[in-house]
Amino acid sequence: MRVRVGVAAAAIAVSLFAVGCTGGKESSAAEEQIPKKNAIGPADQSAPAAAVAAAPNWQQDIKALGDAIPVYAGARYRDDLTRRDEVMVRNQYGPQAKVYTLATDDSYPQVYHYYTTYLAQFRAYPAQLPYPPEQQNWRTLEVQLNQAMQDPFIPGEALSRDGKQVILQVAETEAEPRTVIRYIITPPAAGAIATAASASGGATAVSR
Repeated sequence: MRVRVGVAAAAIAVSLFAVGCTGGKESSAAEEQIPKKNAIGPADQSAPAAAVAAAPNWQQDIKALGDAIPVYAGARYRDDLTRRDEVMVRNQYGPQAKVYTLATDDSYPQVYHYYTTYLAQFRAYPAQLPYPPEQQNWRTLEVQLNQAMQDPFIPGEALSRDGKQVILQVAETEAEPRTVIRYIITPPAAGAIATAASASGGATAVSR
């Protein structure tokens, strides 16, 4: 009899403890909401209203320099990453340089394959492997688009060599999002310096 009383008392104590911890009602693990991952792009409700309003302008600015400039379909504009990258870009290319940073949860090899395959239609772009080297722990791709997008198979797709320059950078990250894509727009003088530094405007893979 004493054993039954002890078990009953223990059950009552557990019930009271559960009620006290849930604010007066019982709950189960299935009812708990899993924290949502941070959304990529201006659709994030936590993003400032100014960032959401500014997001559509990046496509207009890039396409104004050339309709054929490729944009990865799985990437979204990130205002927070753009503002962070602005400091680095302006220190390197001058105060008039602009950057638009996109992000995607697709892997670096997927993004790499898209851009290298797209740019292969331009004869000025050196042929690349369809996938990045596997032995590298940190991978990046940089292409000077004004130099690479010349002599296309499709007439009218060439990017102007004069005026503003567009530098494409794709980088693998160590966290989310998995891959970032930067479009750096520079004045002609800065673009010429970047072209010489990038050694013929081809793709470069950097290991860190």
